[in-house]
This record gives sequence, C-alpha cells and structure tokens, in this order.
Amino acid sequence: MCGIFGYCNFLKEKDRKEILEILCTGLARQEYRGYDSAGLGIDGDKSGEIVFFKEVGKVAGLRQRIAESSIDTTKSMISQVSIAHTRWATHGPPSVLNCHPLRSDVNNEFIVVHNGIVTNATALRQVLQKRGFKFESETDTEAVAKLTKYVYDSRPDKRMTFR
Repeated sequence: MCGIFGYCNFLKEKDRKEILEILCTGLARQEYRGYDSAGLGIDGDKSGEIVFFKEVGKVAGLRQRIAESSIDTTKSMISQVSIAHTRWATHGPPSVLNCHPLRSDVNNEFIVVHNGIVTNATALRQVLQKRGFKFESETDTEAVAKLTKYVYDSRPDKRMTFR
C-alpha cells in the first residue's frame, strides 16, 4: 500500500539535511504498510527548481541515495514545501522511473503523488499524447500530473493564486 508524507515550513528556517530527515522519517514510520519503492521531491537551489530522489526498495536505500548525492544539505530555507511517497506498484513495475513524485513536464510545474488506481489512465494517456505530452513512466499517476498541466494551460482565465 502506498504512503504519502508532506512537509512544509513557513517563516521558520530549516536546512535541507533536517528537511530530508523529516521526510525520510515520515516515510519510515509508514513502512509497516508495505511498499516496493520510495521517492521524494524538495526545493532546489534555484527558484522553481525541484530535486528528486527515488529508489527501488526500502527507505534505507533512499537515505543512501541522498547521502551519496552532491546536494548541498547545509542550504537553509525560510519557507518550503516537499513531498515524499512510498509506492506499491499497480501500473508499471518497481523502478526508479516509476517512483513518485511524478511531474507534469520538464519544468516540474506540477508534482503529483497518489495512492490508488486511475482507472481511465490508458485513455487519458492516449488523449494527452495526441496533444503532445511525453510520458516518462509506466504509471497511471503520471496521467494525473499531465492532465493537471493540460487543464491549467487550457484555462488561463480560471487560475487560482495563493497570495
């Protein structure tokens, strides 16, 4: 069964090391649910940049992948939002490409994690591919990320703001 863990801090300084530890601990506390892979997305160095870490296997493997990376864990952030996920494969085999979070496009405009099955994912993929969307995974959830981007781009007059 999938597990989802999100974390945000607002006007409270945290460094990446602490943020990554909070995310991995949140996932580890859900390990009893069973899963085959884990991933997370955190803010990068540039505005709008997202850094992904994904690994097949247990959260310990995800922690190892993070430890082996060149990411600056000392960088502090005053406000940030991050998401983590453990996956039980239903569409597409366990693989780094199929780990969540999944993105809407190369600019990471929308990031999605999901627990469940998108029953019309095949039809959604076909429609979105005809509209030029390129899929990077074999998951049903990626169709949700792409569909969100398509709807957002199609309706500029209906965009929400959180400011």
